[in-house]
Amino acid sequence: MRPEDFLEIVRRSASQPIFRLGTIPSGYSGGRPQVQFDGETAPSARTWPYLGSYTPAAGDRVLVAMVGGSGVVLGKVV
Repeated sequence: MRPEDFLEIVRRSASQPIFRLGTIPSGYSGGRPQVQFDGETAPSARTWPYLGSYTPAAGDRVLVAMVGGSGVVLGKVV
């Protein structure tokens, strides 16, 4: 990797949050959940993977770690 490539990755990462808060929508019933992120008016179009130690449930407030253009639900925030 060239130094310029590394610096570009760091610049892009610095401009985007690493963690995001959101809520599992009320219609969730199983599988990978959608997340309605704070400040957004609708749930995400995509579904999100989650850690095996967490079981998603409708209405859960969750923390999502954003990693390289994707993300993973880390768990419920209480």
